[in-house]
Amino acid sequence: MTGTTGDGDVMDDKPIHGGEPLPDDAPTTMMDDATRLLNPSTSSGDEAETAPPAAEPTPTADHTPTTEPVEATDTPDPMSDTLHPAMATSEPEGEPADRPTATVSAGDVYAGRYRLEQQLAQRGGTLTWRAFDQKLSRSVLVHVLAADDPRTPDVLDAARKAAFATDSRFLRVLDAVVGENPGEPSLVVCEFAPGESVEKLLRQGPLSALEAAWVARELADAMQSMHAEGLFHQRINPDTVIITATGNVKIVGFLIEAAMYPDADEGTLAWSEREAADVIAIGKVLYASLVTRWPTAREQLLGDDGEPRRSWGLPAAPVDGRGWLTPRQVRSGVSPALDIICDQILSDAPRHNEMPLRTANQITHALSKVLGTADGAADLERRMRYPVVPAEDSEAVWETTGQMAVQDPMTSTDPFTPVPRPDGQASHGQRSHGATTATPAHAVAAASPATPSAPPPRPRPRAAAARSSRPPRRRWLTILVALVALVLLISLIRVAMHKDDSGGGLLGGDEAGQVLQVASVADFDPEGDGGNGQENPDQAKLATDGNPATAWTSVVYLNDAKLGKLKPGVGLVVDLGERKKVGTVKLTLKGSPTAVQLRVPKDSATDKAPTGSQKDWTTVASLPSAGTSVELKPEQSVESRYLLVYVTSLPKVSGNKYQAGIAEIEVQS
Repeated sequence: MTGTTGDGDVMDDKPIHGGEPLPDDAPTTMMDDATRLLNPSTSSGDEAETAPPAAEPTPTADHTPTTEPVEATDTPDPMSDTLHPAMATSEPEGEPADRPTATVSAGDVYAGRYRLEQQLAQRGGTLTWRAFDQKLSRSVLVHVLAADDPRTPDVLDAARKAAFATDSRFLRVLDAVVGENPGEPSLVVCEFAPGESVEKLLRQGPLSALEAAWVARELADAMQSMHAEGLFHQRINPDTVIITATGNVKIVGFLIEAAMYPDADEGTLAWSEREAADVIAIGKVLYASLVTRWPTAREQLLGDDGEPRRSWGLPAAPVDGRGWLTPRQVRSGVSPALDIICDQILSDAPRHNEMPLRTANQITHALSKVLGTADGAADLERRMRYPVVPAEDSEAVWETTGQMAVQDPMTSTDPFTPVPRPDGQASHGQRSHGATTATPAHAVAAASPATPSAPPPRPRPRAAAARSSRPPRRRWLTILVALVALVLLISLIRVAMHKDDSGGGLLGGDEAGQVLQVASVADFDPEGDGGNGQENPDQAKLATDGNPATAWTSVVYLNDAKLGKLKPGVGLVVDLGERKKVGTVKLTLKGSPTAVQLRVPKDSATDKAPTGSQKDWTTVASLPSAGTSVELKPEQSVESRYLLVYVTSLPKVSGNKYQAGIAEIEVQS
């Protein structure tokens, strides 16, 4: 039976100002295992200060959700660091150690399609495996629950409810399988989405203002529709927010985690309290992304040993009499607009008489005003491809005063501060902005050679000096212009010769411009390019019905005109019935701008249209920003039975939604 991705409801700690800490039995959170399979994750040395003893890492260091341990205090901290579940020697604190565990092994096949391949983690009686979907030939992530596990009905029910979260920014649950035979385990099958958690990215240092605002806006925008339906995450944190290899944001653990590791008090929380937990959590992720500090409740700043407590690998945010210091008070260079938004979210009484932000919709609008048309996905993708190497850790000194830990903001070190060069100049890529660097006297003395200076070089002849001072790129510019002129001349000669051979027409004959009959048309969305064959194939015939009011349309994509960065393109395959000479293809499109191409099979003699990948086609004409009326003309004469009208960038239909539409296709000889 089919379910969906989900996450549960655990109440985050409230703001310092007037908020109450969580109950002692507050559960810890866990991130979906699929999100870190590209990069192994191990526990840091800082985490070991507060985490329980850990065993040696398993042979597979794939990332699995992290769980924060609870100190043996009267008020547990749900935001403290822990070891990776796959590396823990015992059950996480707060989780029953006697829960039944399913007995499975690699190679087992369930529901006739899911073959277990590698165990990634075991936590609280739940096994997490990487599996292979034999029906759709793809990797998936499987949570295995024992047949006699009392949580199974609630977990499967949560998976079904999470099916409502169809936004691509949620990690989807693909299937929920009930064990049919006695002793057979039940499964929750999740999407496999490799990437890095924000927690791991923050180990490199803070995100840029664009990246941090983009991540927080994506979280709020995705959650606002769920809040409207009465569904809440309540476990948003740096470990449950994933950045994929393409820079997209993925939210993991929607409804499923709360069902796997329930909290008895969650059922008593009001709608407004659940929503407030999500809103505050989004604000904390934004705060941590800007300053690599985690807003921790005042009562949980210090551990039993008197040392500062860390959460998600981050030290606690410094506090004053009003609560957490704002990001600009912690780290210089933070955007003033984002500093205000953080305070509006996390403070009961925002500074400077600003209005508080209490809903995901309000956060979305506030961050959208700051971002404008900027897109942080490209920057995040670059960060994923080329990780930032952090500077040597220079942790600020913490001073303990009573129950409050105070940090001097001026001691906070920016890991990205450029290191001055030995010669006193700014490091490469950094402007001096008119400032000069004073050189100490002892440095000047050390730089002065003890031996006499060498004699000056003999002056070169004036002519030689003039030749050497000539900018070398001018010579290349001259060569380039000559080459362009030569190519243009050759092209004109070939065109003139072709006209003479064909009787005055570029395509020759009296049939040039004749409308060719289309035998059939089909949608093009191959699995080899990430498609699923569901680009409205039943509408394909509308593109050649002679009625511009009807059209074939693609499915709607979110956030990016390039099909949400999910696939290279989609389109329609036109069958002319037999090989014919093609001169012009006229298109009537819906919306603009649209990037559209005309392609023919690489094998011109094929009697079957290639449907495996767009790589099997050759582009003969293209327009990167077409309007609603388009003419695609191949530069050279083309003969083919099959034509592919291929769209690589979609026009915007509303907000962050993009969709292509082709109303009419007319092929002329």
